[in-house]
Amino acid sequence: MKLKVKTLLVVGITMLLFLTLLFIFIRPFLLEDSIELDQNNTLKDLDRVQNYLKSNMDNLNRTNRDWAVWDDSYLFLMNENPAFPKASLQNSTFENNEINFMLYINNQNQIIFQKAYDFKKHQPLSLKSDFYKVYLPFIEAAYNGRSSLFITTNLGLTMTSIQPVYRSNGQGPSAGTLIMGRMINNGSISEIGEELQLSLSLRQFDQRHYSLQDVVKPISETEMEGSMFLQNHDKKKAYEISLINKRNFYLQKQANVKELTFYLIVTSLFFIVLTIFLLNKYILSRVRELSSQLFSIQNKKDIKSRISISTGPKDELTDLQHSINQMLSSLEEKHSEVINLAYYDQLTLLPNRYFLFQEFTNRLQQNQSKMAVLFLDLDGFKRVNDSLGHKVGDALLKSVCARVLPIINDKNGVIARFGGDEFVILLKYERIAELENLSEEILLKVGQEYQLPPFKTVVTASIGISLYLHDGKTMEQLLQGADIAMYEAKRKGKNQYFFFQDLAEDSSYKNLLELENDLKFALQKNQLELHYQIIVCGVDKSIVGVEALLRWNHPDKGMIPPGKFIPIAEETGLMPAIGLWVLDKAVQQVSKWYQAGWSQLTLSVNISKSQMKDHSFIEKLDQVMKDYGFPPSMLQIEITESDINHYLEEILQYTKELKKRNVKIALDDFGVGTSSLLYLKELPIDVIKIDRNFIKNVPVQPFDTILLTGIFEIIKGLDLEVIVEGIEKEEQIHYITALIRTKLQGFYFSRPLPSTELEKEFLRLKSIL
Repeated sequence: MKLKVKTLLVVGITMLLFLTLLFIFIRPFLLEDSIELDQNNTLKDLDRVQNYLKSNMDNLNRTNRDWAVWDDSYLFLMNENPAFPKASLQNSTFENNEINFMLYINNQNQIIFQKAYDFKKHQPLSLKSDFYKVYLPFIEAAYNGRSSLFITTNLGLTMTSIQPVYRSNGQGPSAGTLIMGRMINNGSISEIGEELQLSLSLRQFDQRHYSLQDVVKPISETEMEGSMFLQNHDKKKAYEISLINKRNFYLQKQANVKELTFYLIVTSLFFIVLTIFLLNKYILSRVRELSSQLFSIQNKKDIKSRISISTGPKDELTDLQHSINQMLSSLEEKHSEVINLAYYDQLTLLPNRYFLFQEFTNRLQQNQSKMAVLFLDLDGFKRVNDSLGHKVGDALLKSVCARVLPIINDKNGVIARFGGDEFVILLKYERIAELENLSEEILLKVGQEYQLPPFKTVVTASIGISLYLHDGKTMEQLLQGADIAMYEAKRKGKNQYFFFQDLAEDSSYKNLLELENDLKFALQKNQLELHYQIIVCGVDKSIVGVEALLRWNHPDKGMIPPGKFIPIAEETGLMPAIGLWVLDKAVQQVSKWYQAGWSQLTLSVNISKSQMKDHSFIEKLDQVMKDYGFPPSMLQIEITESDINHYLEEILQYTKELKKRNVKIALDDFGVGTSSLLYLKELPIDVIKIDRNFIKNVPVQPFDTILLTGIFEIIKGLDLEVIVEGIEKEEQIHYITALIRTKLQGFYFSRPLPSTELEKEFLRLKSIL
């Protein structure tokens, strides 16, 4: 949902809630006075009805009084005017005087005359013979001044006037009582209503359940009901006269409220439209424009772009635009820093290998087919770094870059630091002579003296060159070729350049360099594997151990023996990682054999000189043993005698740590070196492995036999365990086991085999030995 729509909803709902609350709380106040006015108006109408009834009552009293002081009436009651009823009490009398009944009662309360007539319908009404008795209780009260009453008779509720009959001069005693009355029913009440222009009705109810006060109440949205009450003579019954009025004030006020509502709604709609217009003009349009600009920056991924700042007075949105621009500036700076970290060397500020590979791809896309890769390595940098310190070494690298970079920039090339003191140059060329001249210029610049206060020093460079398409199509192939050529330049005396294409196809050195480069990736490409050769007991020929032997299964050159690639691994610094891999895989495999039932096997592992110099190797060994739960007493570390001569102090410390862990130490190739007996004295050796050169001519050659016999005598005196290598013949076994209790190892029992094949050999040897 768009912000504009949301704003419209928010403003609309807010205005609607405002109007709703306004009418919920204000409408009753607006209508309250109209309700009161309608009630007052109804009360006035009730007063009019009451006054009308009172006026009728007064008229009835006057009429009755006039008749009561008429001498004819007096004489009639005195029995002196018997013709009076026929002459004066005709139907017309009732109609002219609007009365419904007349009664003449003498002083003895005897009825002299009674007649009832409906002057509306012009017909007589029947009265009960004792009708007059209803009025007897009120006659005395009439003489005391209470001359008008509401009395309930068989005719219903009546308005009654009671007057004593006197002579016209007022002299003499009363001759009796004259009673006149009018019926009060729905017909008479309706007539009153018509005369007063009111809608009236009459009903009787039990007085005990009602109050006799006037009541006014609304009965609908359009009508108001008012009630007044008449009490009968015995106060046991009451009659309600009700009227229905229109709620004129209320309806008028309601119409006014509706009109006001309409105007408020129209006004609200106008303000909603005006508010949306103003919000859109001053806020929403700017937010929309801001969002559009940010969306464009995101799609283009152009962090150099900036948000345009609104003109006009400064407000929060202007602050937001400035903040976004500041954020974009910060992101650009951080992006530059990340690019620098990802693609540039932090010491020399040169591009790194990742940038170099990307640049190579870019140049290929530009159809630069004639490209060359120059691999530059400093000669003597390690000497400067080790003797003068890393700070001076870093300063030297920066100085070299400062000299070489202008040369490369002039050729529109790229120079990248590849690692350590290695640099790679990528550039376009037309002729080989250009590369030769460039290389000579670089060598000349690099070979000049460096002033690195407080030191002066000189280093040179060796450069290997490979050519695109001729020496490879990928950056990896070109780097490998240039690296090999660089080592050839070093081999030829350093401070020179060499082209990879000049190396003969059958050059042994080229093959060696290719092996060195391939070995860098052999471990991660899973080309290395372990073979195992069994070790047997010389007494019962049972299998008591295995020696883990490293092999390199090269994808192109096949199986390469360790004597060929181990020195390369030592020289290039790859041996610690390879040695740790050998230890881990061998311990893991023998642990599996333990679980399979071959728990008596001792594992022999050869350790290189670089591993023995690595102070962290002991910790790594502890971790491997812990990971697989391998008992240290079943591990035998083999040290080659030729390694001891150069690193005796390091190896001595190393073997002491092994002895603390109850790991066995074996001296391999015993007798080959010149100081074998001295090492037996200096080092805590547990096992001596007799080199195969002492065995191959035994027992045929007397000299070899005598020499081996002497070695055995010395070893027996030192109480050391012995393993004889190179056993290939059965007579060798007989001769050796006759001289000394020993363990045997050689092709006679089994060649080194992969673990899966050796498991089958276990079963075979177990059946024949």
